[in-house]
Amino acid sequence: TTLDALPIDQAMADRIVEEANHAFHLNMTMFQELEGNLIAAIGKVLFGFLTRRQRSGSTEVVAA
Repeated sequence: TTLDALPIDQAMADRIVEEANHAFHLNMTMFQELEGNLIAAIGKVLFGFLTRRQRSGSTEVVAA
């Protein structure tokens, strides 16, 4: 294949692997941060729903 024909020595291969590992680490960190933000957002919405004084469709009258 074309990749097998590239003139890459061991030093270049080591740098490619190092860069790939670094990119993988950055992606893992990004997804961990996104997951934390998503969980926090879901928690806020759920808390707001559960603590709202009157829900749509409720038959209870809320005193102001």
